[in-house]
Amino acid sequence: MKRNRRIVTSLIAALVLGTAATAAMADAPASAPAQARWGHHERLTPEQWQAKLDARLTRMAQKLQITPAQQGAWDAYAKTTRETFTQPPARQKQDGIAAAEQLRQRAAMMQEHAKRTLKMADATDTLAKSLTPAQNQTLDGMVKHFGPGKHRMPGAHGARPPAPADATL
Repeated sequence: MKRNRRIVTSLIAALVLGTAATAAMADAPASAPAQARWGHHERLTPEQWQAKLDARLTRMAQKLQITPAQQGAWDAYAKTTRETFTQPPARQKQDGIAAAEQLRQRAAMMQEHAKRTLKMADATDTLAKSLTPAQNQTLDGMVKHFGPGKHRMPGAHGARPPAPADATL
């Protein structure tokens, strides 16, 4: 009898704790800071954006070990990077917009992204021509870990799992 009472008491306690935990978790996303939730991030100020971009370029230059002879090519690459990776515009509201217009907006955004990517490809090619084979291998590794799903640019699509230590820029 005592054993059955303990089992029933344990089951009731587990149900109460489970219900409390479920209720607490239901409230957590609404109260959690925006940057802590997957896919959400706090919008950076233009100054923060620029600071993160400059820090990334500094880390790249250090990792590539840019020599004085390569400085001109590096400066051109850094300038193109700063012009290309500007702070993204605020998202437009999609309420009340027809599906076809939403798709046109996405297509325009993709075209702009493609133009910027080609501009960066040209700047990267120019830089690569001034680098040694070892530096090019390092650059290839950095670019390999920078792309869809692997963003390391400021403000990129919320918290993501960290990149391997050797891929960090």
